[in-house]
Amino acid sequence: MKRLVLVLVVLPALTASAACGGAAAVQCDQNSTCDLNSGGICSTAGTGNRWCAYPDASCPSGFRYSTFQVGDGLSGVCVATGMDAVALPSTCGPAGTDSCCNSPLIDGGMYFRSYDVANDHSSGKLIGEPVDMNSPATVTGFRLDKYEVTVGRFRAFVAAGQGTLMMHPAAGDGTHPRISGSGWEAAWNASLTPGTTSLMAALKCTSTNPAGFATWTDTPGSNENRPINCISWYEAMAFCAWDGGYLPTETEWNYAATGGSQQRAYPWSNPPSDLTVDALHASYADGTSDNPDCHGDGMPGCALTDIVNVGTKSQGDGRWGQSDLAGNLDEWVLDYNNESTFYVNPCTDCAYLTVSRYRVLRGGDYRNNAIFMRTAVRTSNPPQNRAPSFGFRCARTP
Repeated sequence: MKRLVLVLVVLPALTASAACGGAAAVQCDQNSTCDLNSGGICSTAGTGNRWCAYPDASCPSGFRYSTFQVGDGLSGVCVATGMDAVALPSTCGPAGTDSCCNSPLIDGGMYFRSYDVANDHSSGKLIGEPVDMNSPATVTGFRLDKYEVTVGRFRAFVAAGQGTLMMHPAAGDGTHPRISGSGWEAAWNASLTPGTTSLMAALKCTSTNPAGFATWTDTPGSNENRPINCISWYEAMAFCAWDGGYLPTETEWNYAATGGSQQRAYPWSNPPSDLTVDALHASYADGTSDNPDCHGDGMPGCALTDIVNVGTKSQGDGRWGQSDLAGNLDEWVLDYNNESTFYVNPCTDCAYLTVSRYRVLRGGDYRNNAIFMRTAVRTSNPPQNRAPSFGFRCARTP
């Protein structure tokens, strides 16, 4: 039997790399007949992974990858013959030689949420409020992407037609493996843009965007290794589901940033109480919100170049190697904001999923003062909002 090998089918004027993937090839491993629908085949991708595909007359090959348990960024993408899938280039990190898909393992353990051992006025969940250790949490080991999702990675998602009302995630996609009911909900479909053209326009976030601060460009350019910004929570959730992962919980994200039981003040703090912060560690700003002086690119004032290529500030990497957990962009996480009690207690692999007006963002951004990069600090925003300061990264099973 002839083996099918494949490539992402991209929209005109969009050059896309394959996405990172990371989901297990469950359906092919368990049932090589791929019988979710009739005529299914178990096709081998250029990565060597095997995914289920089903007949689709609209695809040149006659087959389309399933939207169920398909990784490598190929969920819902047409199977194409004649060439291997294009791998993501290794262009991330300070030298531009690391895989943008790098997703280091984080050892599980127990820690205190929104607490650090510097024990000053910024060591708690609210700046200037008393510090407490009232929110213990236990986290099972997981993987957290080393880098914020880049423009280049997001381009593959857009090129596949994903993240829109026309091609939305299926109900349950992106479910956290230890939190039932945490996956995509059909009611969220309406919060996506109608189609790819409108998504590309929305990524300019013109209503909230200082001139030139959106990293997205309609064609590939110099921003491919900058983090994608102007992202709504819904698009972040949809991307991680498509990419074989899930949005990290706030508990997981905070655990990674504070170095677990080390309770670091900043992700790089060593010893954990060290309050050293400068432009070698993160992209952030001094001054006021109306007149910030950004330090990302080393030039006075603030510009697009202060949103630095992911991993550039390697001295700011966290305990398990994740880059830019402080500064550059605020990062969406899974949780709604609990406006009354802040956190779920007790907590073992928990998330706050009771609907509220806001979803949580973590880490601070290129226009924030250093105080907002402290690992204890949390912010939130309506999930439909988008801004030049909003980005994300994905989590994965070990």
